[in-house]
Amino acid sequence: MNTSRDKLSETLQDWRVKPPSDPGFRAAVWRRIGQQGEATWPAYLRAHTAAWAVAAVLTFSVAGVAGRALAQARVEADRETMVVSYLVELDPRAQAILKQ
Repeated sequence: MNTSRDKLSETLQDWRVKPPSDPGFRAAVWRRIGQQGEATWPAYLRAHTAAWAVAAVLTFSVAGVAGRALAQARVEADRETMVVSYLVELDPRAQAILKQ
């Protein structure tokens, strides 16, 4: 078992990665960096249309649900006020009962 570890250690020590050199690598990198800096607003919108559409749908959905909840609370408060006013006009004694 010790010999297999020695062979592995020797193999790993001798192993070297020697990728082929590309003389145009730096130029290609700088060209890509330069292209990213030239993005226009319409290009940005085309690239991110789905994300902005989802954000808009979520925003309008949350606003609609919140608006509906607030409107229902307002309607119930107004209804309570109208019922109390109506009952007081019908029977003034109801005002004393309602205040308790």
